[in-house]
Amino acid sequence: MGMKRMADDNLKEFTKEELAQYDGNGVRAYVAIDGIVYDVTKEESWEYGKHYGQLAGRDLSKEIEGTPHGKSILGKLPIVGKLVD
Repeated sequence: MGMKRMADDNLKEFTKEELAQYDGNGVRAYVAIDGIVYDVTKEESWEYGKHYGQLAGRDLSKEIEGTPHGKSILGKLPIVGKLVD
């Protein structure tokens, strides 16, 4: 069963400082890609907010380009917000 996506205008807005609080260390693990914030908490490969040298709580838009899965993985992740400057 897929996760229902929220309309853009209903998404919580995260600053980079707010996103950094969701580092997976005793809290949920979120990452931002291309301005969208995804919840990676339940992904086994993101245990403790770490994934192959990358850390949750950050904008990983550039880093995802060099991964074997690329952005194809994003479709299965819940969207929790959007990153704002």
